[in-house]
Amino acid sequence: MKEKMVFTLMILLSLSVDAYEKADAFIVKIYDAKVKVLSPVKDDPNLSVIIENKTLVDIRGKVETGRGEILNYVKISPRSSASLELKKDKNNKREKIFFIPQSPPFQRVELRLGSKPYEIPPQT
Repeated sequence: MKEKMVFTLMILLSLSVDAYEKADAFIVKIYDAKVKVLSPVKDDPNLSVIIENKTLVDIRGKVETGRGEILNYVKISPRSSASLELKKDKNNKREKIFFIPQSPPFQRVELRLGSKPYEIPPQT
């Protein structure tokens, strides 16, 4: 019995080492001193971006492609979120996508598909 418990514990510990947060959409969490991004593992035709404002001020920003094409402007009140859908281009491909906070200003955040959760610290 003791051997089974030890074996089960070893299996559970080995599985949790490689576990990380996953999402079906890009989830961008904006904090006072950083931005945290959860990205979907695979591409989806109905992919969306959820931007959560974890600060105490309004966030204004834009979502744009790597070519500079503006996909959407957003204004998010404190402690709330906004959601928008990303469409593929006419060749059924997805370009690089960026969220650029404009007020308060912060560096642009690349939304990388299939990444582990990552954080963007403020530029110094």
